[in-house]
Amino acid sequence: MVKSLLSEADAREVEAAVQRVESQSAAEVVVAVLPRSHQYWQGRVLLAVLWGLAAGLAFLHLQPWREPALAFGVQVLVGAGAFLLAGLAPVQRRLLSAEAAQQAVQARAFQLFAERGLHGTRGGTALLIFISELERRVVLLGDRTLHAQVGQRGWEEHVARLLVHIRAGRAREGLLEALERLGPLLASAAPRQPDDENELPDAVLRA
Repeated sequence: MVKSLLSEADAREVEAAVQRVESQSAAEVVVAVLPRSHQYWQGRVLLAVLWGLAAGLAFLHLQPWREPALAFGVQVLVGAGAFLLAGLAPVQRRLLSAEAAQQAVQARAFQLFAERGLHGTRGGTALLIFISELERRVVLLGDRTLHAQVGQRGWEEHVARLLVHIRAGRAREGLLEALERLGPLLASAAPRQPDDENELPDAVLRA
C-alpha cells in the first residue's frame, strides 16, 4: 500500500490554488496525485518464484531426510511471502529501475491527459500536473498553446523544483509553490478572455 502524500485538507488547498491560477489566465489546470502508475506485478512474480525455488532447494539440502513433498510447501509459503513483501511501497520502489519508473509515469500521464479531456479545451490551454506517489515522479504536460510558449525545458525546471518537495514528503508545499510560480507564466502564455469558461474540474484527481 502506498501512503498518500496529500491529505484531504491539502487537496482542498491545492484546488483553491488552481482556481486562483485559472482566474488570472485562460489556462485549464488539472492536478493529479495517484498512488502509482503501474502494478509491476511481473517483477513481484519473478521475485516470488526465485525465492520459492531457493527456499525449496535449501530445505532439501539442509534436511534431506524429510519428505520431499514438504519442500513444495516451503516453496509456496516463501514465495507467497516474497510476493507480498515485494508489494510494499518502500520495497517496490527499491526494486524499480529509474528507467522503468519514468516510462510508466510518462505513459500514465499521457493516458490521463487523453482520458480527462485535457486535449479538447477550446484554446489548447490545458496543463496536467501529475504526481505518481509510488515512483516519486512528476510530469507536467501542457497542451499546444502552453507548450509553444513554455517548451520542454521550461516544464522540466518546474518538475525539478517540485520533485525536491515530493521526495521530502512535502507534496502540498511543492504543489502550492509550483502553482504560484506557474501563475504568471500561464497568464502570459494564455491571457484570460472575457468569455472564458471553466472547462475542466478543479478537484485534485486522487484515484
